[in-house]
Amino acid sequence: MRDRLIHIVLPVVTLLVIVWGGWLWLRSYTLHGIASRVPDLKGLSLAEATAMLEDRDLRAMVIDSVYQDGAPKGSVVDQDPRSGEEVKPGRKIYLVLNASQPKMIDMPKLVDLSKRQAISVLDIIGLKVKELQYKPDPCVDCVIAQLYQGQPIAPDARIRRGEAITLVLGSGDHGERVPVPDLVGLTHAEVQMVLNMASLNLGVVVECLNCNTVADSTLARVHRQSPMANANQHIALGSIIDIWLTTDTVGLRPIPGWDDPSRHTRTDTLHADQ
Repeated sequence: MRDRLIHIVLPVVTLLVIVWGGWLWLRSYTLHGIASRVPDLKGLSLAEATAMLEDRDLRAMVIDSVYQDGAPKGSVVDQDPRSGEEVKPGRKIYLVLNASQPKMIDMPKLVDLSKRQAISVLDIIGLKVKELQYKPDPCVDCVIAQLYQGQPIAPDARIRRGEAITLVLGSGDHGERVPVPDLVGLTHAEVQMVLNMASLNLGVVVECLNCNTVADSTLARVHRQSPMANANQHIALGSIIDIWLTTDTVGLRPIPGWDDPSRHTRTDTLHADQ
């Protein structure tokens, strides 16, 4: 009877020991219940990011580089997993760094495109609009020349992404004029977008009240402009508007429909953009 009981119990005990041992090994192998919180690495150098990750038993791996204006060269501009996520110790954190130089791209052919089309093309490939210049030409707001640093730039010429292009546009034969848009309540980036639509240029930022950091300047809004917005006042194509910014944005909101292109096009002449 005793031997029979041993033969029954022993396999059961052996199985339990194997299962328990396997569970302990799996728990140890997967580090069950142990996690590290991913820190925010954006803006740090690779050395700083690597050191911060190593302090948390994590590993850094660079997978790409891009170019961003305003970000320090070689700094982290993106990461995966995101900051705040919990991961297992030893996990690789994939980093994207800001390149020391912008990527070289081919200059597109903008001549004969409308202003709207040309600006869209530049935006898509990562180039900026420096200025809208106007010269007499029957095709209003059609691109008649493309300039880089004051000189013509040919299609397919190599240029760094992020550079600014001057568009020379037709002004028509009758001195076309446009209404002065209302810029109050807009950020600097929004002002540039509206002025591009309105065939105008940004003059100078006269002041930026309480703008102590880049973030302050980015979030600041227009509280004054010159010339003032006036539906009855029209100015020549390519004219400039100066702005005053402030970080005190309480009550500063743009007018409804400020980003509607139809608000910023001429109403008294033929439109090349339509």
